[in-house]
Amino acid sequence: MEEESRKSFAQITLYNQLIKEMDDLYRVYAKNCNLSETAFWILYCIREREKEAFTQREICDYWFYTPQTVNSALKNMTEEGLLILRTEEDNRKNKRIYLTEKGKETVERIVVPLMDAERRALAAIGEQEAEIFLKTMKKHTEFFREEIEELTRQGDPA
Repeated sequence: MEEESRKSFAQITLYNQLIKEMDDLYRVYAKNCNLSETAFWILYCIREREKEAFTQREICDYWFYTPQTVNSALKNMTEEGLLILRTEEDNRKNKRIYLTEKGKETVERIVVPLMDAERRALAAIGEQEAEIFLKTMKKHTEFFREEIEELTRQGDPA
């Protein structure tokens, strides 16, 4: 049992290191492109959706950012001329986020090449392994979410 526990610990350690390494690859790329990490992901998700504008709340939900983090990034990106925010007619509180021409150029220059690199890297794994990888990661995330929720229900373990 002790051997199994050590192996499990080593696997979790490697998994966490790989997740952090992947996060760092994106963070460094954004930094090298003179973007904050949050600004990069906002541009990324706008590009992903293309035809439909996001609200601030949707970006928070999509990328698990706090409203303050997104609001700060949107303010900076608006000041830099990358985005414009438009109030919805039916809901004055919600603003939709749109790319300006400068924003569109930035997406084409920075985000699209990265998306292409992501696709090539995933394709290099092979379609079958990529499917297994994504299904397994999703399943692990769901199980881990359940574990965290249970720990939260139990309260402070100390």
